[in-house]
Amino acid sequence: MTNTAVWSVVRGQSPTAHAVEPGAVGIDVPNEILTWAEEHGLSTDDPDVYLLVTLAEEAGEVSGEIAYRELTMPAKDLAAVRAALDDE
Repeated sequence: MTNTAVWSVVRGQSPTAHAVEPGAVGIDVPNEILTWAEEHGLSTDDPDVYLLVTLAEEAGEVSGEIAYRELTMPAKDLAAVRAALDDE
């Protein structure tokens, strides 16, 4: 298992994505990711664009994905993502 997360900026529904919204699992989005996501369309002006996160080893196709990037994540946040993914 790695300590890497994959972040995705997504437009529209992506019901088959094996990923979670960070706020829903209590993860703070790093400033580096927020800045990057805003450069790819994340904005309060467009609620149809949102952010998803998953574990690198769980990453796969995300319908409506605009952009993605990898970034290391603290163990406690990885555990929160893992728990949420296991509950899906």
